[in-house]
Order: sequence, then structure tokens, then C-alpha cells
Amino acid sequence: MRDFSTQSARPGVEREELEFDVLFVGAGPSNLAGLWRLLDLVEAHNQKPGVKKLEGLTFGLIEKGDEIGDHIFSGAVLDPIALQELMPDFIERGFPSEGVVTAEEVWMLTERGGLKFPVPPPFLANHGNHVVSLSKMCRWLAAELEDRAVAGVDVMLLPGFAGMKVLWEGDTVVGVQTADKGVNADGTKRSNFEPGNNLKAKVTVFGEGPRGHLSRELDEVLKLQAAAVNPQVYETGVKEVWEVPEGNIAPGFVMHTAGWPTPDGESGGSWIYAMGANRLSIGYVVSLDSKDPFVDAHLMLQKFKQHPQVAPFLKGGKMLQYGGKALAIGGWHSMPRLAFAGGMLVGDAAQMVNAARLKGIHLGMKGGMLAAETILEALQSGDVSETALMRYAHAYLGSWAGAELYKSRNFHGAIEHGLTPATALKVGLSLATSGWVPGSPLRFHEDAHATQTTEAYYGKKGLKRDELDWGIKLGAGGAITKLDDVYASGTLHDEHQPGHLKIVKGDHVCVTCWEEKGSPCTVFCPAQVYEMHPNEKGVVKKVEIAFSNCVHCKTCDIKCPEENVIWTPPEGGGGPKYTLL
Repeated sequence: MRDFSTQSARPGVEREELEFDVLFVGAGPSNLAGLWRLLDLVEAHNQKPGVKKLEGLTFGLIEKGDEIGDHIFSGAVLDPIALQELMPDFIERGFPSEGVVTAEEVWMLTERGGLKFPVPPPFLANHGNHVVSLSKMCRWLAAELEDRAVAGVDVMLLPGFAGMKVLWEGDTVVGVQTADKGVNADGTKRSNFEPGNNLKAKVTVFGEGPRGHLSRELDEVLKLQAAAVNPQVYETGVKEVWEVPEGNIAPGFVMHTAGWPTPDGESGGSWIYAMGANRLSIGYVVSLDSKDPFVDAHLMLQKFKQHPQVAPFLKGGKMLQYGGKALAIGGWHSMPRLAFAGGMLVGDAAQMVNAARLKGIHLGMKGGMLAAETILEALQSGDVSETALMRYAHAYLGSWAGAELYKSRNFHGAIEHGLTPATALKVGLSLATSGWVPGSPLRFHEDAHATQTTEAYYGKKGLKRDELDWGIKLGAGGAITKLDDVYASGTLHDEHQPGHLKIVKGDHVCVTCWEEKGSPCTVFCPAQVYEMHPNEKGVVKKVEIAFSNCVHCKTCDIKCPEENVIWTPPEGGGGPKYTLL
């Protein structure tokens, strides 16, 4: 197994060991819901007469963001089904809804116009759902947890702590090691050096989002993906929140589009959601199985904003905040094994996303809740074996969440090559057959393997992105540059620390990629982290990495066609500062 962190081997470092009964890694909606549900279950158990009470328990939750919510990103229109199960009085508790959907449109765009669907497809029906800022929602859930007291349980919420490596006893997970802080770029200690801690737990729940660093380690050791039909696959989504003049967008309005500016043969689309206080969320996603070496979600968003059907929403407004994130879209056929000795996977880390509905929050929350039910049994019995914890996997796959994922199991495969008459036929057939289509299960490859050379895709060997006319000038007419958008994300890193983006096969591989594929990382990264600088002879010798720009989307780890980039956590607290996304 490769160790990309180097921290575990740092000589002369003594690490404090903290003991937990249950440790949640990542403060997304799945783990926050799981922790809340576990507290419910312990409280209910201890109130039963004649049972052995569960006392002296310690539950921990770590989050790499400086505050819970800082790194949380989604569209998002929330199906409240899981939240209603978890917390029936969520509205009375002050749930931060940005509005309930009352009007919706779905469009197929052309460059200058488009076709509005007379009725939205069933999988995009959103009436009654809540527009949310997931960052706000997770901050609210964390505040509710902080205000809650359950007898016999100590709860520790620990933002600013990044999980760096999994702790093992044989093939059993026994916790995680957190990142060292105060380290120079060359790996030496600074005067403010703080060693990471060894956080030991009977059960560790991994909810670190898509392409998690720890999830990768788990898969390398335990082969969690081995039984899945397909590899885990992703989209990259970018989003801006705008403040616009009153009347630009009606409260409760949502819009989704497909077609332009996504190229023919590729998969992608957009959204516009009304938010409270004369704000709107506008975003674009591109599928990372794109063949195009110059696929660029940020560019697609900037072009989309200038479409005649879209520009009036933004007229007279100003952009407030930006973010980018990889999104799991493989669903049912890409799900890894959900449980193993000492641990579980939830949320995007487990591909709990319905690509057809563009939704995963409710599915991940249900995963956290069902994980909590199995954890309660494990705390009572003391059995944290794979056999015992796999009860969670069976419960999830047999739940309404599993049934929803199963019905959409072939959606990504059906639209993999864009929207065509054949695609429409497959999607329509899947709606009539609860997900079955000819050739089911539809198979696809890892995103990194899809990228073609510039010669194969554009017909010119050695083509560079700047040689193409993209039909837009960034920095003009509301088309914001990547660096300006990164500034709006609030992203900050200590630039003296070791870079957290690792080139693992060597710079010579990057040079070959530059020559054959035009260095896709310099294009698909939504934060302009990667740059190639030719010398006076037009020769490049290495890729330059501005890791301080990184918004932690992990697209590079997923899409690098040479599989030469590994995303690892920086020291805890660094990264974007999302408050509206």
C-alpha cells in the first residue's frame, strides 16, 4: 500500500492517543445525520426498563474545514424525506431553507435559444422540495448537535482536524491519524509544530465526500470496489451565488438545462435556483468521463451565464461566492462494499447519489441513519466484525434509499455520450421498467481513462488550449476568471506547508501529457492550480502547482489521464470558506 502522507513515518514524533467509541470522519450531512440518529437511539435504549444502559460513551466527529460547513458544497434542492425521519420538527428548529420549490422549468438549450419541456421529466420534479445552502444546513445541524445533551454520552465535534491515514490492527480499522500542523515545505518542523493525534475508535464512519483520501486507502487494503459492476465515477460541478435586483427571479423558482454549451457527445447540464434575500444559485456540471482533453466546467458556466435565456436572471447583480466540487454519479452499480471490520462508508464516499434526480443529500443522510442503527447493535454486543457491520449494508440496500438508487442504476450509462434520440429512448424505457434498459447493467470505465489526445479529439497533435476560440472573453460581461472566482471562494492555505497535491509518477509524465493531451489538468481544474510554463524554446520541464488556490474539489485526482496526481489533505483548517454554497 502506498503512503502518500509521509507523516506517519516522521521520526521522533510522539502522538497523543484519544479513545472514542464511535468516530465520524467528515462533517457532511451523512455523518451529521448519523451522529444525531445514534444519540436518539442511545437515549431511547437507556430509557427502556430492565436493559443494561449504555453509559460512559464518547462519540467524536472530525472535519478538515476550519469550521463545520466551510468545505460543504452542493446545488442544492433537498428532498426532505430523510430529514423528516431524522428530525420531524426540523422546521420548528429553524431549518435554514432558502425556499420551497413552487415553479420549475427544464430546458434543452441551443446556442441562441432552446426548447422548454411542457412538463418536467418525473425525475426532475421538485415541487415541495427545499432549496438549500448545504453549507448553511450543515452548520445548522452541527449547532443542533452542540446544543444537545444525552445522558451517558460525551460528544466531541472537532473541526480543523484532517484525517491523514487509517489506523489498522491487522485488517481491522481502529481509527485515523490526523494531520500534523506547523510543518515546513521540506517536511521539517516549525516552531509552532503540532503533531497529529491517533484517534482510536471501536467503529469509524467514513463520510469524507467523493474520492476521499482515506477511502482510497481503505480500497487499496480491503478491495472495497472489487465486487462492484462499475468503477466509481464523477462529475465536476461549479457554482456561483449571486445577489440580484428584486424581480429578477421569483421565489421558489428552479430551472435545469441540458444541451448547449455542452459539446455533442458529452454529458453535462446546469441549474438556477432561487434563494432567499434576492439571491440565486447558478451552476454547471460536466461529466468527468468526457473524451475532451480540454473539458472545463468553469468555462461552461461562464458561457451558460451569457445565454439569452439565462442572462436576464443575473442582469444588474453581483457575484457573492464561488465553489467547485467533484460529485459522485455512479450510483447503484458503482457502490463499494459499505462495511468492513471496524468501519463503514456513507454518502458520496459510497456513491449514494441518484444521478437522474441530481440528488444525494437525502440518500447519504439515510445511510448515516442506518449506519447508526447497526452501530448501536455493535455497542451493545461488542462485535465490530465485518459480518456484524454488514447489517448496515443490507439495511441500506433494502431501504427506500436503496430502492431509489436501484431504479436509477443505469441512468449515467444511458446518458454517458450526451443527449441523443437513443439516449432519450433509453431514459424513457428506464422510467417504464424501474431502471432496466437493454444491455443492463450498462458499463463504463474510470474517468481518467476516457480522455483522448488532442489529435484524436481535435484532429491536431500538440494542440494547446489557447489555440482554440472558446467564443467568450473571461473577465467581461459577467464572465468571471477562475482566479477571481477562487478569491470569492475564500480559499486560504498556509503556503509554508508541504504541498498537498502530489505528483506520484514524475514530472516527465506531465511533460508527455503536455505534448500529447495539452495538459488537461491546466484546464479542468476549477481553481487554476496547475500551470505549464514553456521556456523560450517552447519546452516545459514540469508542472507548476499553486496548491494555495485549491478548493478541494479533487477533480485532478479523478481526471488526470496519466493518474499522476494524488490529492491528500493539507493541514487541518486550510481550504475554501463556504458560507452560502
